[in-house]
Amino acid sequence: MDFFMTCEVWKTVKHSDVKLILEVENTLKKLENNHYGNEIESISIIPIIIEIIPELEDAGFFKERKLFKRKNKEADMRLRINIETFLNADRDRKKLLIIKNVIECIRILGTKAKKDFDAERLENDILNLFEVEKGVIDNIDM
Repeated sequence: MDFFMTCEVWKTVKHSDVKLILEVENTLKKLENNHYGNEIESISIIPIIIEIIPELEDAGFFKERKLFKRKNKEADMRLRINIETFLNADRDRKKLLIIKNVIECIRILGTKAKKDFDAERLENDILNLFEVEKGVIDNIDM
């Protein structure tokens, strides 16, 4: 399974924070040789960290996406992280917010890909990879 991460961020998000998202992606790539079923081959996870501006949202920008292309075995997941929470967090907390975003994407994908995708095992592998307990992730408010 291939992992791809990038982000949609507001101008107040620092370049070092974008690099943190890419660090998370590089760590996730350690799981690419693991088999989590045949239903998904590629997951794109794109955290959205922007200020909410109704005019932009009305025009279709920065909307959350929970897309699973069954035929292509691809997923495109875009969930929001509250920008104020993110900007006020230290580096470790920002990383946890990004990991929480990834976990939420996997959980949602698990409800869409029900035939042959072991979302629970993937979630556990991600938590183990980042040495984070499930309870810690579940208590983080994005």
